[in-house]
Amino acid sequence: MRRIALLLITIFLLSGNSFAQSPISLGVKIGFNSSKMPTEFSSFGEVKDQAKTGFLAGAFVRIKLPVVYLQPEVYFTKKGGDFESATIPQFQNQTFTQQTVLNTIDVPVLVGIKLINLKVVNLRIMTGPVISFVTSKDVSYQVNGVNLGSAPNSAAYKSTIWGIQAGAGIDVMNFSLDVRYEWGLNNISDNADITTKTKLLNVSLGMKLF
Repeated sequence: MRRIALLLITIFLLSGNSFAQSPISLGVKIGFNSSKMPTEFSSFGEVKDQAKTGFLAGAFVRIKLPVVYLQPEVYFTKKGGDFESATIPQFQNQTFTQQTVLNTIDVPVLVGIKLINLKVVNLRIMTGPVISFVTSKDVSYQVNGVNLGSAPNSAAYKSTIWGIQAGAGIDVMNFSLDVRYEWGLNNISDNADITTKTKLLNVSLGMKLF
């Protein structure tokens, strides 16, 4: 029995050491975000946008290369934005507000560099493209604070959002803290007279499983 226990412990330690030496790490992450959807109407210009808070949860893979590291991720995100205007012709002399919530599956592919690379702690910077697949969307309206409910044309947003992320992170043992900003690159409105893009600040805490 002792020999079997000793053998199992030895195998566990060796496998743990091999994972530690492996160039590939797998981890999970959770976080929150503050997002905006700046909107401009071709007929009367830009409206006042407001931030909306949301969250994210998913997983990442970190691949160590000789100089840099590659980090593809996939996570669920709830984000969106509100805008307010008193210049929309249909609502003259009234304050019109649109509130939008988007649920997306985000897939960033980041390239990073470790500025400080110690055994227990390292400091990183990273950047890369991200594609978001919209799984659901909800748009509601208010006029002078009175809720008009969900809009029947809430599907007037494209189902794919392209963007770019940049930020920094710190690792302490198996835990990682990332702060990133994301800029939307494409107009996600399906209305030819409206231009809407996304902006997003996210903070996430990750844990490397191996």
